[in-house]
Amino acid sequence: MKKKVWIFNHYAIPPKVGGITRHFDFAKQLAERGYSVTIFASSFDHKQRIEMLEKGKKFKIEEYEKVKFVWIKTFPYKKNDIKRLFNIFSYAKNLYFIARKFERPDVILASSFHPLAWIVGYLLSKKFKCRFIAEVRDLWPQSGIDLGALKEGSIIVKLLRSLEKFIYTKADYVVTVLPKADQYIESLGIDKKKIVHIPNGCDIERFDGLKNVFSEEAKKILDEHEGYFKACYLGALGQANAMETIIEAAKIVQERAQNNIHFLIIGDGPEKEKLENMAKDLGLKNVFFYSPISKLSVPSLLKGVDITLVSMHNLKVYRFGISLNKLFDYLCAAKPIVFAGNVANDIVKESGAGISCSSYDSKAFAEAILSLYAMPKEERERIGQKGREYAQKYHDIKMLADRLEKIL
Repeated sequence: MKKKVWIFNHYAIPPKVGGITRHFDFAKQLAERGYSVTIFASSFDHKQRIEMLEKGKKFKIEEYEKVKFVWIKTFPYKKNDIKRLFNIFSYAKNLYFIARKFERPDVILASSFHPLAWIVGYLLSKKFKCRFIAEVRDLWPQSGIDLGALKEGSIIVKLLRSLEKFIYTKADYVVTVLPKADQYIESLGIDKKKIVHIPNGCDIERFDGLKNVFSEEAKKILDEHEGYFKACYLGALGQANAMETIIEAAKIVQERAQNNIHFLIIGDGPEKEKLENMAKDLGLKNVFFYSPISKLSVPSLLKGVDITLVSMHNLKVYRFGISLNKLFDYLCAAKPIVFAGNVANDIVKESGAGISCSSYDSKAFAEAILSLYAMPKEERERIGQKGREYAQKYHDIKMLADRLEKIL
């Protein structure tokens, strides 16, 4: 009989809503192979800031394509302030007591969108005497230090460093999303044999099945920009996304190409209002903001755009590489990518899927957009196809699920 697997991810979602579906995609693959998979996630949608549970309920169980979701009540919040910390702590506390009510798993995989999921995963693995896998999505506390949110040498950083080493030591395996994170983890004295790199990817089969199914939300956006060259950013609008580079590039593009190139910024996050004000202050007529769309609408939306955009900060932590979900959607859609970032693994450059430049270089970013705009459509399609081939070779979710299954 195949194993029972629990996945702890505060922000996990099915593809019917907008956000990161990594763990649903893995869970679906495992379920098709006979595993019983349960994902424990927050019932508070942190993208739209809405509660999914009825008043008075502590949790709810739903099934989506053979994957069981346990939606756990957490503290609501609007901004990245103290209330978000309450949200994080409430997830960990409620997860610990609610998960104990379920039948014993064989494996617990806890994902570090924040380290408290690790703690609960470890404690429950001891209670149930099952295997424990720690997934490292962000290198805590190093990511926080490089973003300026945490200070090296502070008490909180010392505690987090002690916690990460403890978890890496106790875990049966450590799954890294970043390609070079093993160097960082090994530097803490962790055996490299227990470190496994499983990057983000794309469910290519689902993606292709939805390319020609135009949802209302995707169709509405595309119809509003029919006849224009569409440059699309799809994803979070937070401090980590360096969106100012894209807005500044839009200013240059507007001056050079008038209103022929439209920037579609689709997503939400704490920086959205600031970015909207920035575009307004710059007098931009070519930048358009939209609410997040569901993962199921992404393929048809991307089919209708011309190029895609990614911009990143220049952070030391990127020496360990990146694994952006939006990047794999772009590659899968076979759309040329304009990428700004100084990272250890420049997938855009490596695959030939677009044009790369340095972080914050809005002029070079704008020149790349204008270059693709002036290019014959057939040449853009050739560039986009290189990205598609790269995604098929290295980031198909079926292949990545094979890697995960080996350590389960």
